[in-house]
Amino acid sequence: MTNADRMWEELGDKRIPYTLSDLNSDSSNDLNEGTEQILCRLENEQVWQFQRRQLTLDSGPVMQYEAADVSELYRYQKQLQEKNEQLAQMLERQRVLLKNIVENNLKQELLDTKMRIHSDFGKLLVMTESRLLNWQEKDKSEIFEAWDHVITDLENASEREEIVTDSPQTELLKIAEMIGCKVEFIGEQPKERRVLLLLYAAIREALTNAVRHAGADRLIVEIRHDERCYIITISSNGRNDVMSVQEGGGLSDLRHRLEQEGATLFLEINGGVVMHVMIPDGENR
Repeated sequence: MTNADRMWEELGDKRIPYTLSDLNSDSSNDLNEGTEQILCRLENEQVWQFQRRQLTLDSGPVMQYEAADVSELYRYQKQLQEKNEQLAQMLERQRVLLKNIVENNLKQELLDTKMRIHSDFGKLLVMTESRLLNWQEKDKSEIFEAWDHVITDLENASEREEIVTDSPQTELLKIAEMIGCKVEFIGEQPKERRVLLLLYAAIREALTNAVRHAGADRLIVEIRHDERCYIITISSNGRNDVMSVQEGGGLSDLRHRLEQEGATLFLEINGGVVMHVMIPDGENR
């Protein structure tokens, strides 16, 4: 080497468009201030890393040059980078798929409701025909009550179908109004639709159980967000004499849906039933 600056320029012509620190972000912290680095591929396909840094000695400033064969390290880190990119693409496809699963579950709930009403309506027609053929005055109140029940279900299903494409909050508030319960939110609600759908699925289940089993007319939803997930606490003003909770049906379905999305559900008996839900945000799934 007769001219160090000229050599550095020629190395720059062979430069690979990134360095080892680009492939491994941790190694970028190892570079001292004022250190220059070039990663280049030579004619024999070897990959070398060249560094230069200015040192201050007693005699004055001195430029130090270093060279190292990093062919194997470069190859391994390049493979790792490619695999990480493939993994990121796969995770993005999973996010889209799971988002579709949540929305499809909502549509499935509506379909199940329609099928149940259809079955009840058929049974009611058969019962009505039988009672009319063998009419007795005492049957009148039973038939009227049965028809009133089916008609109410039809009306609710119709309203449910109209609001299924609305925002999750609009859907929930309409359901709460229909069953005579007010929902109060504390804290900022998530903006990501996937998280909202899971949040309102949990609130719907808590709402149904609070009204049906505890006679509540007010549901309190507290929402917090840390660096990784949303933390939701759902409580009510219903009876506080509950000693245990038997999971089944809606609660089991909710737990399964949450676990599909990497979320968790915990039920606490504390002056009534308190539901705790943790939902990871989009960046931490």
